[in-house]
Amino acid sequence: MSSEARRGRPLKLIVAVALVAVIGLGAGYYFAYASTPSFPVTWSVRPLNIKFSVSQSFSGSAPDSFTCDPSVSPVTLQAFSSKPDIITITVSPSSFSSCGSSPDDVTVTASCTPAAIANGTCPGDRYSGSVVVCGPTPYTCLKQVLQVNVAVTTHP
Repeated sequence: MSSEARRGRPLKLIVAVALVAVIGLGAGYYFAYASTPSFPVTWSVRPLNIKFSVSQSFSGSAPDSFTCDPSVSPVTLQAFSSKPDIITITVSPSSFSSCGSSPDDVTVTASCTPAAIANGTCPGDRYSGSVVVCGPTPYTCLKQVLQVNVAVTTHP
């Protein structure tokens, strides 16, 4: 094989790998992710602490609010739990037509799952979660995540 042909192999390999990546991920995904703008969100309470007693109820809530700079619309909120088999975390409302300099008020709720209630594993202070604000597409979730700490007691 000539040295000319060997020199062309690395370039062909790079082009082939790039082509496979674009086909595998989809060109739209690649370009949407590459051009996604980032915008900051500010939460009024960080972290958010929720504490409740299983002797009174199996859930607890806490209010919070957030702003965005620059403005973005629409926005959705996604809530996540570190132990979804024991504690669920929800946020209400979960969407807004826009987010800007005026605060958007939300209520974050932590609840024991039916399985955790049935087997008595809900009480504890080892739970956490998060709430994420996302912009007009799933590729524009904001970097300022709201940390949620949950403590569940057996007495009031």
